[in-house]
Amino acid sequence: MAAYLNRTISLVTGQTGPSANDKNSTTGNDTVDDSRHNISLQTSASSTSANMTGITDNRMYQPNDKSPLQIFVRAKKKINDIYGEIEEYVLETTTFITALHADAEIVDKAERELFESYVHKVAAIREVLQRDHMKVAFFGRTSNGKSSVINAMLREKILPSGIGHTTNCFCQVEGSDGGEAYLMKEGSDEKLNVVNIKQLANALCQEKLSESSLVRIFWPRERCSLLRDDVVFVDSPGVDVSANLDDWIDNHCINADVFVLVLNAESTMTRAEKQFFHTVSQKLSKPNIFILNNRWDASANEPEFQESVKSQHTERCIDFLTKELKVSNEKEAAERVFFVSARETLQARIEEAKGNPPHMGAIAEGFQIRYFEFQDFERKFEECISQSAVKTKFQQHSSRGKSVSGDMRSMLDNIFERITIFRDLKQDQKNLLTERIQGTETQMMQVTREMKMKIHNMVEEVEEKVSKALNEEIWRLGVLIDEFNMPFHPERLVLNIYKKELNAHVESGLGSNLRARLSMALAMNVEAAQTEMTERMHALVPNEKLLTNSAKLAVRTQPFEMLYSLNCQNLCADFQEDLDFKFSWGITAMIQRFTGKVRERSKKQTPALLNRQSSIGHSVVTPVSTPVETTPVCLLPGTVVGGITPEQLSVISRFALSSIGSQGTVGGLVVAGIMLKTIGWRVLVGIGALYGCIYLYERLSWTNSAKERAFKSQYVRHATKKLKMIVDLTSANCSHQVQQELSSTFARLCRTVDTATTDMNEELKTLEAQLNVLESNQKQLKLLRNKANYIQNELDIFEHNYIAPQ
Repeated sequence: MAAYLNRTISLVTGQTGPSANDKNSTTGNDTVDDSRHNISLQTSASSTSANMTGITDNRMYQPNDKSPLQIFVRAKKKINDIYGEIEEYVLETTTFITALHADAEIVDKAERELFESYVHKVAAIREVLQRDHMKVAFFGRTSNGKSSVINAMLREKILPSGIGHTTNCFCQVEGSDGGEAYLMKEGSDEKLNVVNIKQLANALCQEKLSESSLVRIFWPRERCSLLRDDVVFVDSPGVDVSANLDDWIDNHCINADVFVLVLNAESTMTRAEKQFFHTVSQKLSKPNIFILNNRWDASANEPEFQESVKSQHTERCIDFLTKELKVSNEKEAAERVFFVSARETLQARIEEAKGNPPHMGAIAEGFQIRYFEFQDFERKFEECISQSAVKTKFQQHSSRGKSVSGDMRSMLDNIFERITIFRDLKQDQKNLLTERIQGTETQMMQVTREMKMKIHNMVEEVEEKVSKALNEEIWRLGVLIDEFNMPFHPERLVLNIYKKELNAHVESGLGSNLRARLSMALAMNVEAAQTEMTERMHALVPNEKLLTNSAKLAVRTQPFEMLYSLNCQNLCADFQEDLDFKFSWGITAMIQRFTGKVRERSKKQTPALLNRQSSIGHSVVTPVSTPVETTPVCLLPGTVVGGITPEQLSVISRFALSSIGSQGTVGGLVVAGIMLKTIGWRVLVGIGALYGCIYLYERLSWTNSAKERAFKSQYVRHATKKLKMIVDLTSANCSHQVQQELSSTFARLCRTVDTATTDMNEELKTLEAQLNVLESNQKQLKLLRNKANYIQNELDIFEHNYIAPQ
């Protein structure tokens, strides 16, 4: 009341503004200038009344950012910006989670759907935020001046007002961005002219709406600062004309930030008015209620009762707020009760808009005090509605934003932990696989060296065994040929067939004997080597699938069998038998026999001679395979053989050759004559008789059997000579077969290991790619968690700046 008294004194004494002392003494809620309104009051005092000379209010044209209503505007902008970031964050996170859902081990369907639900929640909150505004609802009995109060606050006569029951339905006045005013009925999108409000909302009009229906009036924001600051006014029918109070509250008042109870100062508060706010207090926790005792200009007619009536009304209003509704304490309640004249204030502001002084709208004496009281109500109303709206509307949105970001961060933490576990598992698999690949490559090199050495040793062993066995079989070739029982005949045609069959018999017999002696042992050795190779290679590839594939590659369809390619048919194709009778004691046979012995003796002496030459220091040694000189030793000059001088031997040789070449009696007589002269005729005759008998015996014994034996003997010598020539070739061929068999098996096993190694390398690449994806997901999750923390901090700052200080 001290503030009111000071302002009244300043108006009465004619001061144009508050003094310095007034400025210092008016603090807190008693400050006249709320820094949003620049009002200059010019008054002059008289004996009967105080006449105002002029009041300048630039509120409509000079918006001040320090206005309490701007707190809500800034808070709304800030919370909308934050929710824009939340929506972007939720969309980004949901997109990431949807892509991550492909791996069911990390994110399941329920989690993905939960993240998607946040998109719809945030979108719904953003839509509500766009519609959020500071809502004030006016209630009271019929004709108490509710519409007049709203018109006075809006500085224009927008709502219908007058005597009697005028407002028939709920009228909501809100700002529009366009320059034209229009209205819309509930449930319709048709824009109607504002003039129609008098026909729609007036109880006296013919077209009546239900008292619970709503007419929305859109007024240009630029024409009213309150509407520009997102304030929405709701005018209601009289609380005494309907019993549907619950419907009113549920439909139009549940989200109101401030309630203004407009009373008629000429009467007292009624039961209907009290009952309405009792219902409101039950549904809303401590609603913000202002009480306006309107039509206070009537008190000017009875100045002697003015203060007592004012004290009575004030006491009843404070008791109603504190004791009955229990929505505030006595100090707060005293600051929520005002005595005004809405009609008078409206007229003053209309005159002011025309450029006239405000006091031209005065109805009775005391206008300045009532006008200031109305301004004081507006100032406190702005502070209250801004505080209430920020807290009731944005605190809930801030909490829901924290809940959304906190829940998402918690779920992201769980997903991050699962990815970390999954990544560690993949990393362990990668390490094991890398070690296995490196170990396989190292062991593969070692096994390759060992197997190559083993194959080399086996090849040498096979070559040695085959060579030894073949030489032994060649040495026993005569026995094999003796087993050949095909009938023999010296005819050329039959003899060719005989030789052909004999070649086949020898080849078959040698092959059978070699297989009997070598094949099984060699096959067992080869199989053992293959088994060892397979086991060693399988040890390098422990995977069951790869073991199956390697086993398929390593197993032969047929057992290994050695092939001995002797080919006697071609080998002995140049064999020419000699079945002509030859006397074993003939001169030619004797000479051949004699020269053969000499040749054998020279062969035995040749190694000793070579050794002596090497000991002397010859740098070049004749190989053992070098043919020995074919000149008979007996023909060398100065050599004595068997007591016969070289000259005698020469004569004998020449006569012998002559006798051979004569092929007749003359040769024989010449030889006989020489022998007769040398030895004597008796000895010669005896020898000749014995010689003839032997010749006759041998000639008679030269039958087909003898010819067959001679043939086989010649064949044995020829075949032995030829077979010895291919011993090395045959043994090399057999060793090559073994080498090829083992090498091919080892190559197949190597391909198996290479295939397994390639598969492991591909698996390693896959694991590396998965690890890269998991690491990328971890980085993205960290970024999203940081964004959630950032949003939490933004909401904390918002609450600290706009909600906590309130």
